[in-house]
Amino acid sequence: MRILALRGENLASLQTKFEIDFAGGRLADAGLFAITGKTGAGKSTLLDAICLALYDRIPRLQSNKKNDAEIGRDSDENRIKANDVRSILSRGKADGFAEVDFIANDGSQWRSHWQVRRARGRAEGKMQAAEQWLENLETGQRFAGKKQELQAEIERLIGLSFDQFRRAVMLPQGEFAAFLKAGADERATLLERMTGGEIYGRLSIAAHERAKDEKLKLTQLQAKLGDIALLTDEEQQLLTSQLATTREQVNRQQQQLEQLKYHQNVIVNAAKLTQRSAESEQQLSQAKQAQQLAEPRYVQLEKYEQALPARGDFTLLAQAKQQVNKWQQTLQATTTALTAKQHQQVVLQDSVQQGQQQLTQTQQALTELEPKLKQAASIEQQRAGLQQQSVELQQQLAELNNQLTAQRQQLASQQQQQQLAQSQQQQVQAALAQTQAVKALVEQQNAIKDNLNQFQHAQSQIEQLQTEIKQRQTALATITQQQTELDQQLSALDQRQQQLTQQTAAHDLTALEQCQDQQRQHYGAYQQLSGLLKESLFGLDKWHGVLQQRDKFQLQLQGLVSHIASCEQRLTALTPQLLQLNAQHKEVELQLNQSRAVMSLTDYREQLIDGEPCPLCGSEQHPYQQHNPQVETIISQQQQRLQQLAQQRQDAHAEQRQLTQSVAQDKQRQTELEQDIVGFNNSIETLVKQQQCQWTDLMATDLNGISLAEIVLAIDSDVAQLAHYQASWSQALENAAAQMQHIKTEGEQRKLLIENVKQQQHQLQQLSQQQAELKEQCHLLTQQQTQAQEQLNAFSAQISSLQNVVDERQQALMAIYGNDSWLTGLAQQGKAGFIADLEHQIEHYQTNIEQQQQLEKQLIELAPVLATLTNSVQHGDQQATEIGAKVTRLVEEQQGCWQQRMALIGEAPLATIEHAAKADVEAQQQQCQQRQTQLHQLAEVIAADVAKQHHATQQLAEFETAQQQLQQQWQAWLQKLALTDAELTALLSHDETWLQHLRSELKQLEQAVAQGETIVKERHQAQVDFEPSVELAQLWFSDHEMSDDVVMQQQMLTQWQAEKLQLDDQVFQLRQRLEQGEQAQQQAGDLRNALAAQQTQTELWLQMNELIGSATGNKFRTLAQGLTLQQLVLAANEHLQDLAPRYALQPVPGSPLALQVIDHDMGDEVRSVESLSGGESFLVSLSLALALASLAADTRQLGSLFIDEGFGTLDPESLEMALACLDALQADGRQIGVISHVGTLVERIGVQVAVEAMGGGRSQIVIKG
Repeated sequence: MRILALRGENLASLQTKFEIDFAGGRLADAGLFAITGKTGAGKSTLLDAICLALYDRIPRLQSNKKNDAEIGRDSDENRIKANDVRSILSRGKADGFAEVDFIANDGSQWRSHWQVRRARGRAEGKMQAAEQWLENLETGQRFAGKKQELQAEIERLIGLSFDQFRRAVMLPQGEFAAFLKAGADERATLLERMTGGEIYGRLSIAAHERAKDEKLKLTQLQAKLGDIALLTDEEQQLLTSQLATTREQVNRQQQQLEQLKYHQNVIVNAAKLTQRSAESEQQLSQAKQAQQLAEPRYVQLEKYEQALPARGDFTLLAQAKQQVNKWQQTLQATTTALTAKQHQQVVLQDSVQQGQQQLTQTQQALTELEPKLKQAASIEQQRAGLQQQSVELQQQLAELNNQLTAQRQQLASQQQQQQLAQSQQQQVQAALAQTQAVKALVEQQNAIKDNLNQFQHAQSQIEQLQTEIKQRQTALATITQQQTELDQQLSALDQRQQQLTQQTAAHDLTALEQCQDQQRQHYGAYQQLSGLLKESLFGLDKWHGVLQQRDKFQLQLQGLVSHIASCEQRLTALTPQLLQLNAQHKEVELQLNQSRAVMSLTDYREQLIDGEPCPLCGSEQHPYQQHNPQVETIISQQQQRLQQLAQQRQDAHAEQRQLTQSVAQDKQRQTELEQDIVGFNNSIETLVKQQQCQWTDLMATDLNGISLAEIVLAIDSDVAQLAHYQASWSQALENAAAQMQHIKTEGEQRKLLIENVKQQQHQLQQLSQQQAELKEQCHLLTQQQTQAQEQLNAFSAQISSLQNVVDERQQALMAIYGNDSWLTGLAQQGKAGFIADLEHQIEHYQTNIEQQQQLEKQLIELAPVLATLTNSVQHGDQQATEIGAKVTRLVEEQQGCWQQRMALIGEAPLATIEHAAKADVEAQQQQCQQRQTQLHQLAEVIAADVAKQHHATQQLAEFETAQQQLQQQWQAWLQKLALTDAELTALLSHDETWLQHLRSELKQLEQAVAQGETIVKERHQAQVDFEPSVELAQLWFSDHEMSDDVVMQQQMLTQWQAEKLQLDDQVFQLRQRLEQGEQAQQQAGDLRNALAAQQTQTELWLQMNELIGSATGNKFRTLAQGLTLQQLVLAANEHLQDLAPRYALQPVPGSPLALQVIDHDMGDEVRSVESLSGGESFLVSLSLALALASLAADTRQLGSLFIDEGFGTLDPESLEMALACLDALQADGRQIGVISHVGTLVERIGVQVAVEAMGGGRSQIVIKG
């Protein structure tokens, strides 16, 4: 992998677009080049740009939670996190980019581009997400994929991840320099960061936490298992026996309750039948009485039917009277309206004449107004032209005044800037005069910093070494004390071992285990006997349930036989009733057909014409031409009667089908019950055989302490015999449980004794192991004591060497400053404060120089601008005066035109005056036309009213004649029917609805009597049929010593139900306790399995925790770092052969993260790294950095390397050696960039990438050499 080119824009201080071509120009021929520039100019930004373009990451901005605060001003809504790479965008810029061309490991050339921008291309817009793309320079094809896929492709092409790239390409020499001089904790942190070993600390912590979690899970499972309460075998057997007995009691109680409820229902139903029979007789009596009271209504119906032929004349007479009244009212209203409209016609004619006169006068006034309007329009046009000229001049004057105002403001601003610049120039000159002493320090700034760093670093190391000496001395005292304590512990362990040996010799472990096995066999035999007894008890319980079920089915069979007999009796009674209904239905249907034959003359009636004689009767009046109420009423009644009979016949057939179906179903159910009873008998026979087999097996069992009474099993055994058998076998089951409990108790005691013996043996093994461990600890403490003494000697030598460095750097700074004022400032401010103050003084001096130059340039540029603005303002004032005079003259001419117009026609608008005059003419013309139209319409209305009056007179005469003729016919009907006018009118005033309602009521009375007689007969028969059931119920109550009193029966029912509820509750509680015992047993088994699995898992993680786990992560981290450091040392020694063959690195024995130096020139003397000079430390740290690069990647495939600061501490000879080494590296085809401030080094390197500061936080890149 080799970097070909780097491009970018608006990245931190590099705000201008730049390009560095490593493969072309002067850099192409230079294998070694320098990157130079002042502090903060942007040298590191070039390395950041390379990482951004390739990995979208920056080494300086690590992604961690400790650096995620949002930065920016309080009012800034677009703040981003401090570790966000987009913060590299230059402030005040809308977009920026970084781009790298590189050669991949396979030889192909690629371009990686990274870009960031703000919304809408505005500097104050919201920061958008970064964009990145990858392009093949040979084919021009871009890689298509998501961001993660793009990063994976770049890592494949380069062959390095981001962490590997920053270690192998950008050598962290500065971090290794700090590593050499750091303390133990800081050294571990630095090595972890440089090598990427953070994962080992996390694994160590994870192993520790996992072991703790697994141990907690094991403890929780043990606690859960201890909380479970299990049933003993005796308790379970007792509960099973109690459950069987209680269930038998529940079944007996249930049978009694069902029989009591059945016989209660029989008595209640019998009382209901008696009550319903009495009610039906009372209803029949009431129906006959209502029929007698309705006799007058029958007479009224007969008279109404006789008067029906006169209904037509009655209706026509009433209609004639209504028409006479109607036309009389119409004639009167028409005459009144006609008189009013004739008067309105005279008034409207006078109004039309007046309107014609007013229209003539208005038209003459409009003719006189038109010449004045034309003259006024000419004056208005002239005045508008003058006004337009005035407006244009006023606009010019306003624009000129605005320009003059802006120019005056600009002139004042420029004058103010000139005064401010002159004032600032004087202040800057005074400040420069006061800071002349700083000028001498600017040139030696780097030398001062290097000397201060070495001075402070040496002093800091001396303090650390003195602290280390105190710690080693304390450690020696602690080690001595620990050795004494270990000797005491070894003595106590010997005493405990002797005690345990004596205790274990008192018991024979093998004999105890053999006895335990024999007792287990006895326990199994008793357990087998308990199983057989439980099976026998279960079979007896099942036998008892089958007996109860058979008795229940026999009761159902008896009730079913009774119901079948009742249904067959009802079917026999339905047959004659159906014959009677069929005969009535045929008779009514025949009458209805005859009535419909009469109604067939309807077609002939529709052909009759009013005024012409009827062919059948010769009458010229046809009252029933459209409607024949008498015949239609008869047909309607016959249809209703036919429907009633059809419904009754349908109901009777439905009841017959239902009863037939019910009898068939009941007979089928009777057969099923008989078969079920036979099945129950077979089941009892099978159960008897099973119990006999089980009894044989029980008698074959021979166990001490168990005796079984002989029993005889038969099919006809009753419930009492079954109860006796259950009691005998339950007692045997209890005896077996007692023997099992005795064996179990002795076994548990023997088990505790065995476990105690095993535990004592295990303790002896542990004591032996502890003795070995304590002896090993004593040996280690002796080694640590020797090592601590050696380190004390080495620290004393290092302090002497470092004190020499302090004296040398102090003399160098005294030579630069000329006095010891720097020492006082360093003591008061500290290193950071002293250097910050120095940089502040230098920066302030340079800022004053730049500001002085800018102010001089600004004053020169302001002079011509002020002169131009002054001339422009004077010329504008003159133009404004001339335009103002012209505007005044035009305003006076406009006022003269307005006065002429006022004198001629007034101040109203011309269009308004003309429009008003024309509108008056048009309004009067329209009004005249409307009146003419109204007059014409009124004449037409009067003519129509005259015609209506004539027609009403004719109609009134015709209907008066018809009324007289109908009155004569009405009198004839009164004489014929022998009724008065009021009586006949009252009869005929009833309509068809009244007639139907009356006939319906009378028909309902007849039906109520017939239906009542039928119901009385049926209910008497039902009482006779129900008598056997009543006698059976009374017999049952008598057998159970109960009276017919319903209250006493209900009390007994309530008492039996309460007893059954108690028994049900006992069954539920017993069954629940048994189920809970089974669930507890199953749960305990599951927990034991889980406990065994968890025990294995916990032991595994406890071993893992013992090997690598720790709460802080130090155990595995220290081990991994020690191995990594050994690999680094081996690779670094290879590079030291070229850089400094005098030295070789070596880990300190007993301290895996500490290094020591082998000095070959001093007879392989061992030296501490703190004793190395600044140049020697640089060479060693450079070798470590090159070693880390070799471990991170195959550096032979890397064509580009970048090395950070550190060359300033080298003497000329060491610098020459370092450059020779770098030349050797670049001779292999690698291009090496060195970032340095050292002038000598820069001079030795021919080509430079200079980052030059331009002021204002901006820098530019220049290629030199």
